[in-house]
Amino acid sequence: MRLNLNCTEESDIKEECLDGIKAKTGLVRVNDSNRGSLTVRLVLTLECLKLQKQEANDNHQSSSSSEDTIDNYQPSPNYYLRYVTIARKNGSLGISVKGGQENNLPILISKIPEGGAAYHTKRLFVGDAIIKVNDQLITNACHDAALHILRNSGNHATLLVKHYKAAAPFLLGSKGNRNNNNNGESDTEDGGQWTDYLLIPLMMGYVTRYVQGTDKLRRNGFEVHGMNGLNSSIIHCDNVKSLSEWVKLISENIANLAEIQIKLYNLNFGINEKIEYMGWVNEGVLNNNHPWQSYCARFMIIRGRDVLLFDTPPMSITEWLDCGVVYKLYESMLRLVKDTENVDQRQNCFLLQTSNGVSRYFSMETKQGLLDVQCAWHRSICTSMMHIKSRTFYVLFGNNQQPSNLILDWDNGFTLYDNWMNSNVWTYKFSELRGSSDDHISRLKLHFNDNGRIETKELVCQDLQSLLFCVHAFLTAKVVSVDPSYLNAEGVQQL
Repeated sequence: MRLNLNCTEESDIKEECLDGIKAKTGLVRVNDSNRGSLTVRLVLTLECLKLQKQEANDNHQSSSSSEDTIDNYQPSPNYYLRYVTIARKNGSLGISVKGGQENNLPILISKIPEGGAAYHTKRLFVGDAIIKVNDQLITNACHDAALHILRNSGNHATLLVKHYKAAAPFLLGSKGNRNNNNNGESDTEDGGQWTDYLLIPLMMGYVTRYVQGTDKLRRNGFEVHGMNGLNSSIIHCDNVKSLSEWVKLISENIANLAEIQIKLYNLNFGINEKIEYMGWVNEGVLNNNHPWQSYCARFMIIRGRDVLLFDTPPMSITEWLDCGVVYKLYESMLRLVKDTENVDQRQNCFLLQTSNGVSRYFSMETKQGLLDVQCAWHRSICTSMMHIKSRTFYVLFGNNQQPSNLILDWDNGFTLYDNWMNSNVWTYKFSELRGSSDDHISRLKLHFNDNGRIETKELVCQDLQSLLFCVHAFLTAKVVSVDPSYLNAEGVQQL
């Protein structure tokens, strides 16, 4: 059964203390291969996400007065179709139900304990079929989905019910059966014990709302994937508020754990080798000549002067050293993709381009995740270029194609060194560069501010792309180093 997302409902996520540990809890639905849609409880702690099933308890009622009350609890003729509002008592509606779509039965009230909330209405009876809960139809609901709706119906639940007189004798049963909960009967109160059936560690995990491998966003569901290969199956929420809050809470816990792990790793690395980012990204992959047809999860690490891509998170020094995809930051460029440039429905995208012509297209789950990658990239660029200090490129200069070296230096900026004359021809600071143009092959023009006028220097470089990418890296690093608040300001502007 698919429930419509209600945009006006409040989140049903609670904060509890379970076994001395603070946790966020709430009821959701998952698809079970044996039982179909199954209501489970999510328990989110700092380190893991638990999915719990509720084990049924046997409730015994030994009071003969209760039996007599139930026997006499028959509706009058005008009670066949009616609205009844129940005010919860101690958090419970005071009814038990049977039936569901999987049994080709309506949701039937099978028990009304004496003294409960439903008992005090005097207008509900064993054998009543629940048609609506707060104007939400449940006539096609499976048993677990109906329970979920009833349990989350608020402090005052309005039920539309219709009495099935023929069902009452079977639900009441014999005196022996009245005192026990039969199989398939569930209390709407939390009478059973919640037990773990799936535990997903959040360290180096990720959460996604996208259908696996596609650009299609689930309207009311998400998945959580753990580093150990476990996944939560599709978790369905019944309102937008709960969906957004669950994704946000889980994402924050994953990010916090990654930050802790980064700090632990960095204890073993020098200042110029520190990790700035570690997390999952989704890469668009060409498929049958349809661009970006499918997406694959990659584990990205930005460390020192390198960006590394793994299929799975590295768990040992050997795995770190065996990384098959490594790019130098100063030979690469990260560019955010504008919304109008997105190739499909995936949002929060960026391009990773390298000087040798490689271009890789990535998507992040959230805007904040995209900005985190960008800021980490800029921090690493700044640290790397300050450490590298200078890079030298062989060029030809002037009409005579004079063999020279173009030196990019952190302190001095651009310097052209004549190899024949063994002297500097000209020097400009990075801040004096006003623009550039090139023919995409080997010719480059640099336009500098020279005492108020524009001076153009034309060069020929056979490694033009590497030169351009390195210039971009130095300029980015200079901006960041001069104004460290640039990182935060940039994030604010793009949010």
